[in-house]
Amino acid sequence: MRTVFDIGMYDGADTQYYLDSGYRVIAVEANPFLVQRARERFSVHIADNRLVCINAAITADGAPAELTISADDLGSSSVLDSWVENKQPAGSVRVPGITMQKLLGDYGVPHFIKVDIEGADRWCVLALTPDTHPQYLSFEVRADFEELLQHAESIGFSRYKIINQLNFRELGHERRLFDRVRLGAVRLLGYGNPELIRRHGRFFVSGHSSGPAPWSSDGKWRSAKGVADQWRKAQASDPDNWRWYDVHAA
Repeated sequence: MRTVFDIGMYDGADTQYYLDSGYRVIAVEANPFLVQRARERFSVHIADNRLVCINAAITADGAPAELTISADDLGSSSVLDSWVENKQPAGSVRVPGITMQKLLGDYGVPHFIKVDIEGADRWCVLALTPDTHPQYLSFEVRADFEELLQHAESIGFSRYKIINQLNFRELGHERRLFDRVRLGAVRLLGYGNPELIRRHGRFFVSGHSSGPAPWSSDGKWRSAKGVADQWRKAQASDPDNWRWYDVHAA
């Protein structure tokens, strides 16, 4: 059975998807409340050894960390104070730390690593080497995007997509006419943005799920240069873009 690392488990939406897809999951989550809830929800999978649920924050050196809790959204809690300062910080909790190298040593190189740890993705991505990178990788697009892209290319990744995490469309497809017409119809009926979005034969929860895994995600693959150029053009045309994007790498 192939393995997926779900780094930043949050409410378990992605973990559920990977389990449903037949993978063994190593899920890492810093927030102890979310871990306890997941251990209750997935108790059968844990007992079957299909899920390992680790309460820890990914850190550069494996040292314990202070997790600042966001009252706006538990998924926005972070070990980086600046990440939560505009999201109603509601105190902090000290949590164990773990390195990506430790996870890889304990559980081996997985088929896929999904990283979403609120500003700290770099500690996962930069720890990967030509010998330890998975076949597929996903991480958030932030200010260090091009640095992480260059590192991914240097260790063997050659194909990339940028995926809008509010509608799970590839950057070049995010304003497709079909989607805009359908969203307009929904709003005419008096509803807001849909929470459930159907992609690749199943529904994903917008804002809670990372959507289809890279091998099933929307759009075409590009080179590192191609996807960097695409991102620069998108940012130049919409510099105030606040939307949430992930990089898919293969």
